[in-house]
Amino acid sequence: MKPLQPSRLILAAGAACLWLTSPLAWAEELDLSGWQEVTLSFPGGQGPANWVLDADNRGVAQTLNADPSFFLNGEVQGAYTLSGSFRVTTSFDDDYIGFAFGWQNSSNFYLFDWKQTQQDYQGQRANEGMTIKRFSGATGDGLVDLSIGELWENRSDLGDMAVLATNHGSTAGWLENRSYTFSLDFNLTPGSFRVVVADGNTVLWDQTVADSTFTSGQFAFFNNSQQGVAYAGFTQDVVPPPIPEPGSWALLLAGAPLLGWRLRRAVRQRR
Repeated sequence: MKPLQPSRLILAAGAACLWLTSPLAWAEELDLSGWQEVTLSFPGGQGPANWVLDADNRGVAQTLNADPSFFLNGEVQGAYTLSGSFRVTTSFDDDYIGFAFGWQNSSNFYLFDWKQTQQDYQGQRANEGMTIKRFSGATGDGLVDLSIGELWENRSDLGDMAVLATNHGSTAGWLENRSYTFSLDFNLTPGSFRVVVADGNTVLWDQTVADSTFTSGQFAFFNNSQQGVAYAGFTQDVVPPPIPEPGSWALLLAGAPLLGWRLRRAVRQRR
């Protein structure tokens, strides 16, 4: 077998270096057993939530008509795609289901929420349909910075809540016992995220938001004043941060003379 030419070895090393510097994504099925509940139990509210894991830890249900509650994954991540299904398993009530992401703490996060019907509560109105919001509290404590009204309102900015996008209308609410799919591309394009909600093959909303307030954070399932909400089958594609290209090429170029010397020496020894 002929030894590789020095130039070919250097090219092969360069190709390997390029491979190492390119970000690779891998799909990961989510085990929910390590996730944790955070419920904002406001005075005069409806009490704590009750999150119950499925036997295989791949799904979870929130069973009570409770205050705004989050089921957090406990991982701060900066770029990922996450998708799965969710549904309301009861005909009782008509309130909020959804997801939080870019979570820093209980008053700083993005929220996708979905209201079944229009309703007034705590002096605020919630339209029927989907909303993407941003919460930006000063102290990091949702019970201090936020209010039930801010978590209920979905038409316009209120207090520390900003409305980033809406999909409202008289037929825009969720239906009970209907399984929907949710997909989130978070910060794959720096400073933006994309939310897609579908009913089978029918896309109900495909919304990209340009906002760089939170470029990393935790992810959570969310519901507010709605019982019987089930989440299942979630997978995640994680994109690791790339190795800086200039540094990798610097290492390659710095090592090229040594590689050439070793190859020339090996050739002389074979003669």
